[in-house]
Amino acid sequence: MESKYIEIFHEMEKDIKAGKFRDTRKLLTEDEYIQLYNVSRNTVRRAIDMLIRKGYCYPVQGKGIFLRKHLMDGCINLENIGGLTHDFAPRDVSTHLISFIEIPADDDLAEKLEIPVGSILYYIERLRLIDKKPYSLERMYYRKDLIHLTEKIVSTSILSYFRTQPGMKMTFNDYVLRAVKLTKYEADLLELNEGDPGFRTENFGMNRKGEIAYFNRGTYHYQEARFLKMASYL
Repeated sequence: MESKYIEIFHEMEKDIKAGKFRDTRKLLTEDEYIQLYNVSRNTVRRAIDMLIRKGYCYPVQGKGIFLRKHLMDGCINLENIGGLTHDFAPRDVSTHLISFIEIPADDDLAEKLEIPVGSILYYIERLRLIDKKPYSLERMYYRKDLIHLTEKIVSTSILSYFRTQPGMKMTFNDYVLRAVKLTKYEADLLELNEGDPGFRTENFGMNRKGEIAYFNRGTYHYQEARFLKMASYL
């Protein structure tokens, strides 16, 4: 069972993503949250602190808690990867599943995932669209011995599925971002031209047992995707 402050954090997060504070960019006061959720001041403060650490907002002394402007700009927040369905709600995020098969790990994948060569992986390839426009091409490799996937799951939000399953929470997700030139195959799917630039991400997810559970490679539409790395002056 989740701690009370985490439950409150999720409720606050839903309100932010639903655009409740879009006009003012200012969250409710501590007293208003205490009354709204019937919880202690410490619980509210811990929930707000979690929002701040996740990059949703920032405090202004004597004035309150304000949303960071990037939340209204459609950026992928590299500080708080939640998946496109989660990060771009309530926009229309859809998935075109291209491939969902089982493959043996070759030397390269075995090294990346720290598993024996020949271990069985799920290979998933899918095109993600936002508001019906091509946004990214994803190629993903998940360890079958750690994660059970179905065509229904991989046709929607895999990370949202993880959040509902006990024991499947990842402890960290490391990203590398670089620029590439698109192949003809990638360009056709993203409705661009061969040789056009693209953003390429590679990321690993590690579970709570210290096992690398997946390796993903994403190729993003250079005119649609924007990435955010936040910095704070302490």
